[in-house]
Formats: sequence, structure tokens, C-alpha cells
Amino acid sequence: MRYLRFTIVFTTAVLLLSSTPGMTQSEWATDTRVYLLDGTVIMGQLLEKSDDLIIVRSSSGEIHTFEPTQIDRLVTLDSLGGQAQTITVREFPYISFLGGTVAFGLISWLQFDTASDRDAAAQDNADGGIVGRATELRDKADKARLLGWSSRVLALGSLGIALIPRDRTRRIFPEVGLGDDGTTRLRVVYAF
Repeated sequence: MRYLRFTIVFTTAVLLLSSTPGMTQSEWATDTRVYLLDGTVIMGQLLEKSDDLIIVRSSSGEIHTFEPTQIDRLVTLDSLGGQAQTITVREFPYISFLGGTVAFGLISWLQFDTASDRDAAAQDNADGGIVGRATELRDKADKARLLGWSSRVLALGSLGIALIPRDRTRRIFPEVGLGDDGTTRLRVVYAF
């Protein structure tokens, strides 16, 4: 009974700690570039654009506010028109559940190892004529095996959740710049 409680508490802790903070990847994509007069480029999501204020959330999560007088140019995916390509990307947003797979796999292995040790001890006790102790050890080995199989099923379930794919449509920013020799080049940049 002690092992069952420990397994339940440990399982709950692993699931809560491994899957909650960062279970999914970023739900918003970079759709705007703000080129400032001082040469700084801010990439992020355009939150608000009005005549006197522009608000952008950068890819690091910071919120930036600008006045139109600070901005050299503002480039959005919509302003790129036909130059912006759309691609489909396969993501695995629940990949953090692999931690649960590893944890449950380890618990399963430990329980099967415990069952094997108890079976060997039960056989030694039965050979020595201590039948009562041998029966008790076989019961404990059966419990450990049951916990091992339960952990194995949870590990496989966690693996199944971790490998659920999600296809998302993304747009690609073309980036214009100068090469090392001073020639103009167009580079396609994909940002998450």
C-alpha cells in the first residue's frame, strides 16, 4: 500500500510539473518588423496601430510602444503582398509529455526489478522451509508487478500524447540585405 501511495503522489507531481509550464509552443507568430530610425529592428506581433502609437510584442514576449516619429518603416506580412510565402509546419506542442514517459518508464523498470528480487527471496524462503514468509514475498512481488504494468501503460499513454502532431500554416518573411561584397541579396527567414 505504501508503494501505491508513493507511485500516485509521484505520478501526480510529475504530470503537474512537466506538462503545465510550456505545454504548448507560442500561440502567436511574428508578423511585423519595425525598423527604427536608430537602426534597431524589432520583430514581433503587431498588437495595435493608430495614428499616434504603435504597439508590438517582440518574440521574447516584451511589449514595445513606439511613436510614429521613431519609426523609419513598418513592415507587416500583409504589406508584403505576393512576396510572402505560406508554408505548413508540423509541430508537436505536447512534447513536454516525454518527461512523463521517461518517469513512468523508470518507475515501471524499478517495480519489475523489485518484483524479480522478491520472487528470488520468496524462492529462497520456500527452499528454507519458511512458507509463510515466501507467500508474503510472492504477494508483494505480484503487487510490484501490477504497479510495473500500470506504470508501463501510463508511460505509453504519455508517449502517445507527446507525439500528437499539429499542422500550422506559417508565412515566411523575405529579408533584403547586403552581402559581404556589397551586392544586394534576398534571403528567406522563417521565424517561429
